[in-house]
Amino acid sequence: MKRATRAPRTLAVVAAGLLALAGGIAPQATAAEASPPGDGWTLAFGDEFDGTAVDTGKWSFRTDVKAYSAQRKENVTESGGSLSINLKKETYAGKDFTGGGVVSKQRLRYGYYETRARINDGGGWHSSFWLMGGDGSTTFPADQRTEVDGFEIDSVNPAKLAHNVHSWKGSGSTGPVHYGSGTYDSGLDLRQWHTYGIDWSESGVKFYLDGALKYTAAYTPDQWTHDYTAVWLTSIAYGTVPDATRLPSAMQFDYVRYWQRDYYVDNDGPAAYGYSTSGTWSSSSLSGWTKDSPMTYACDAGATATWRPRLRSAGTYEVFLRKTATPGGDPAARVALDNNGTVTTSTLDERTGSSGWTSLGTRSYAEGTGAAVSLTASGTGCVHADAVKFVRR
Repeated sequence: MKRATRAPRTLAVVAAGLLALAGGIAPQATAAEASPPGDGWTLAFGDEFDGTAVDTGKWSFRTDVKAYSAQRKENVTESGGSLSINLKKETYAGKDFTGGGVVSKQRLRYGYYETRARINDGGGWHSSFWLMGGDGSTTFPADQRTEVDGFEIDSVNPAKLAHNVHSWKGSGSTGPVHYGSGTYDSGLDLRQWHTYGIDWSESGVKFYLDGALKYTAAYTPDQWTHDYTAVWLTSIAYGTVPDATRLPSAMQFDYVRYWQRDYYVDNDGPAAYGYSTSGTWSSSSLSGWTKDSPMTYACDAGATATWRPRLRSAGTYEVFLRKTATPGGDPAARVALDNNGTVTTSTLDERTGSSGWTSLGTRSYAEGTGAAVSLTASGTGCVHADAVKFVRR
């Protein structure tokens, strides 16, 4: 049975004396849900796939034509508590096979992502749980910059999988940063239900299989962009011509969930939901905390930038302000930390030290939007507005 809440971090296993399907893979139990690593997580997005049709308020369909298959929205169905990507031998859009998938309409970034899935039986299909921009009409969208692959599995080798992080420059142009586990033998039959997790943070990405850490990519925001991305659940004919004798078949997802623990508010993009200014602010040529993100500055005394996160749960958080060190910076900018009406102040000197996150201390905060950080120009030099973060402790 699916759980709406998390148990302590132990791998729940449902005993099931399943016979191996083929290929010398040993019989095994079926993995149930794992859980995010550590405490303080709040479920912020998900789909249990318990309906009778795909929730098109949450999902777009993958509809591109690639490798050996065309992808069709008609191939994605929901019933019996699972999302099925139906794999077929049929002629469509110039291909002899059809696959499909769904792509979340909501964009997400740091947090813990988890799905429970099983691949099809029969070679020729490439199934994936991954994060990237786009709406499913192409895997080369213009906003393609960050790609995080929770799993990539080729059904010709049903025990093997890979985890990756790739950078792109948009529209299929590859970027300079690539991390990968390489394709490895899990020792499991991935045609049975298994749980896959992605723990994405500012310091890197950790990949889990049935609750066990399998690979870590040290992907940091100074290396490449850390974009807000969509969740992709897909299966296409790729790598080798599918075995038509095993069709029709299906790749299935039991659920997908996303939990959040840390909260970032930036001055641009989706993370600017809680950002506001007063006074005159201008675009800066300096880059922000994640590569190529913009920054603004103000030189008039009293100009203020404010960041107000929406905390999904009460708890203890350490608060950080991103400092920009530059010769023309403000040596006496005023920083105010408002904790539901209790305000503490400090001074930020942008002319000394180095750029980076500056801690404003650790405190208990209530759920909601009662906390805020503001930065006010002193009128000496120019103060720079970038981002703040509330990190759960």
